[in-house]
Amino acid sequence: MTDETSQAAVHHRADAPLHSIPRGPNAIPRQLSTAPLTRRSLLVGGAAGMACAMGLGANPARALAPRVPFGAAVQVDHFEADADYRALIERECDLLMPSNELKFGLLRPTRPEFWFDPADRMVNWARSRGMMSRGHAFVWWSTNPPWLEAIRDPADAERVLVEHIERVAEHYRGRLGSWDVVNEVIANDPREPGGPLRDTWWRRRLGARHISLAFRTAMRADPSAKLVINDYDLEFEGPRYDARRAEILHLVRQLQDEGLRVDMVGLQAHLYSHIKVDREALARFGRDLKALGVGLLASELDVIDFQVRGDADAIDAAAERSVSDFLDGLFAGQRPYAVITWGISDRYTWVPDAMPRSDGQPNRPLPFDAALRPKPWYVTLRQKLATG
Repeated sequence: MTDETSQAAVHHRADAPLHSIPRGPNAIPRQLSTAPLTRRSLLVGGAAGMACAMGLGANPARALAPRVPFGAAVQVDHFEADADYRALIERECDLLMPSNELKFGLLRPTRPEFWFDPADRMVNWARSRGMMSRGHAFVWWSTNPPWLEAIRDPADAERVLVEHIERVAEHYRGRLGSWDVVNEVIANDPREPGGPLRDTWWRRRLGARHISLAFRTAMRADPSAKLVINDYDLEFEGPRYDARRAEILHLVRQLQDEGLRVDMVGLQAHLYSHIKVDREALARFGRDLKALGVGLLASELDVIDFQVRGDADAIDAAAERSVSDFLDGLFAGQRPYAVITWGISDRYTWVPDAMPRSDGQPNRPLPFDAALRPKPWYVTLRQKLATG
């Protein structure tokens, strides 16, 4: 299949993410060199100037206040069960985001219930260590609980949406710096029949106005939080990706014309090593958003390598090229609010479930491998965050 059709199939099948995250660590990849690889060994030689910024202190990233924060979206059960994984997050991250715990169906399994506790434990842990947190997500087409999709009356659907955003935003007011207000509302291919918006339960019940309703409610419920449109496939080269960027810009302008505040667009940045990042188009997209007073963040960065042949070194080299091209385009458009990876270690990742490699090699989508060793593209990322 073509790059575009394979991309579409992936997003209909695994659509980044309630991500089916494996319940145990992946097979540990072989070392990238014959010597044990540590953060310090990566910096020997040409990267020696980064030694301080990536030192082994309690949290060098926060202590040195890099220009752009680095964060990770993680799942609570892995976070709490794996002390080494948790220590890595504490050492490396400025921001911790609950990856699934604030999605509608997990947060609200029945209409009267709100299960805040799992996300609270992560957010409070982060705040106690001087780290930021953000919310993901008020509106998404997936993970709707059965009780919600049983609603047929549009007025009742509107009541539920408003109540949900008000209650959740109030609970986290002052503790979350930003919210993905709507997640993946653009059609996978806006050029196809059906219109530029994704066909979702929310759209079928409330029409396109569910987007403006969500933003209006979020503005009122937490005036200090930055409000975000989050979506995928905004980085690559080709007509489908051009159309997706254009529709995001159109949606931002529509919301602004209604007097609504859109603070940022979140680039999910699920990069594919075999699909070219369009650096120029990405930079232009960033500049166009900046002209509208809208910022950018990379919200779910990882690298999908199932079509890259070779050993771990070859897989990592392809990932570094993709990440480097993405960061070049991102920073050329405007300075991002943050760069957040979807997970931090290959030990826990959705990618092998959705797009396993056919050659028996483990997938290597994240900046640290399953043994919690950093990869070359993490050095590239930290350099860009510190100097970009």
